[in-house]
Amino acid sequence: MVGARSLPLLRSAAFVLLCMTASLCSARDVRKVVIEEVGQSLPDGDPRTAELCKKFRPTVTQVKNFFSKIYPVQARMVLHDYYSPCYATGTVVFEDNSSGAWSLYSGGTAALVWTHGGDKVYVYYGKNKWYDPFACTYGLEDEGKC
Repeated sequence: MVGARSLPLLRSAAFVLLCMTASLCSARDVRKVVIEEVGQSLPDGDPRTAELCKKFRPTVTQVKNFFSKIYPVQARMVLHDYYSPCYATGTVVFEDNSSGAWSLYSGGTAALVWTHGGDKVYVYYGKNKWYDPFACTYGLEDEGKC
C-alpha cells in the first residue's frame, strides 16, 4: 500500500519518466525560425474572419520565444480549447539540429511536424506577445487578458 507521504515522490518519479520519453519536456534553444506565411485564416464561413486574421502577424523574435517555451499538449487543445482560425506557417531549427515545419495559431497552439520521421506533435505556450484577434474566446477573461 502506498502511504500519503510517498505520493509526492511517486508523482515526481512519474513526471521524470514521462519527460524521459517526451522530446519536448524541457525548454529548447532555438537556432533559427523562418516565417513563410502570416495573417492566414482557416475557412469558417464568417467573412470577417479573414480580415481579423490578417492582424495576426507574429515576428521572428516572438516565434523563437514561443518555440523555446512550448510543451506538448493533446490535439484537443488545438482543435477545441484554444481553437483559432488565424495561423502562420514556417520552419524551426533547434540547437540540437532537430527541425520541423509548423502551423502556429494565434491562440498559442501549434502543430509541429518533425523533418526526420514526419511525426506530428501539438504544442502550447500561452504567454505570447503577438496580437490575437480571438483572445477573448478562450476563457482568458478569467486571467484579466480581455
